This record gives sequence, structure tokens and C-alpha cells, in this order.
Amino acid sequence: KISDDAKRIGLRLLARGRDTRDEIAEICDFSTRTLYRARERRRQTGSVARARRRNPGRPRILAVSDANYLLQLAKHKPTTFLDEYQHYMEKYRHLPVSITTIHRTFERAGLNVKRVQRMASERDPLQAGIFLHRVAQYPAHYLVSTDEMSKDDRIYARLWGR
Repeated sequence: KISDDAKRIGLRLLARGRDTRDEIAEICDFSTRTLYRARERRRQTGSVARARRRNPGRPRILAVSDANYLLQLAKHKPTTFLDEYQHYMEKYRHLPVSITTIHRTFERAGLNVKRVQRMASERDPLQAGIFLHRVAQYPAHYLVSTDEMSKDDRIYARLWGR
């Protein structure tokens, strides 16, 4: 890649008129064709720099408004899992979006995925009610609580919210 400064210097030397095109190309360490291209580009655009590509790569699946919708959902309820966001996108935006796309959208926005120790069945209100009804039949002194800090890591558990 040839720097824009070298091209500008070459064009100044060319405008000065003391050196030949071959000498200028040798001084600036590029070809005479590069000198011609830089001169033509400056004449057309006013700059020797190449125009930047506007949108390199594959187009995004989510439109900006859809990504903003996801971010608003995340601000409103940050404890939601990615599969729940996927459900919201299908239900309210009629977009079948993969969990990976949602995850990457959050990464681009600077959000990170929360670490989830385990998807508890108590997240479902009906299951939570059934559990409470079953446990309520026992007196409090019958119940034993254990510390999960020493839990065996080989047990299947969902570690990330994706």
C-alpha cells in the first residue's frame, strides 16, 4: 500500500516541473502508473486517497430498527435469555432470527452475555407454583438447604445465556 503522503509529494514534484515522471516515480518508490492515477483522482475528487468502501461484506440480517428493538428489550428486562429474545422477534417483528444473530447484535452494541449457572424450572410461573404447593406441605424444620458452591461441575447445566 502506497501512502497518500507519498502520492501528494509525487504530485508536488510533478507540478514543480524539474523532474521527469520516471525520476519522480523512483524518488517516491512507486510506478509512473500510480502517479497518473493519483493525479487523475485528485483532479476528480480533490484528494489522492482512495474512496472507502461504503458497506464491505455481507449485509446484516437485522435492520437498524430491529437491532434497536432488541437493545430496548435488553434495557427494559436485562435478565431475559437469548431464546426469549428470539421468541419476541418472531412474535412481534415476524422475523425468524437465530440466537447467534441476536448474540452478535448485542456484542456489537457492547453488551455481554450474562453467565447463567442453571436454567431453573422455577422461571416458569406455573412450575414455580407447583413447586411451592408441593414444598408447603412440609414443616420448615423438615427442609434441608445445601450450599451449591461445591456442586460437581460434571452435571449438565447451562452455563451461558445463549
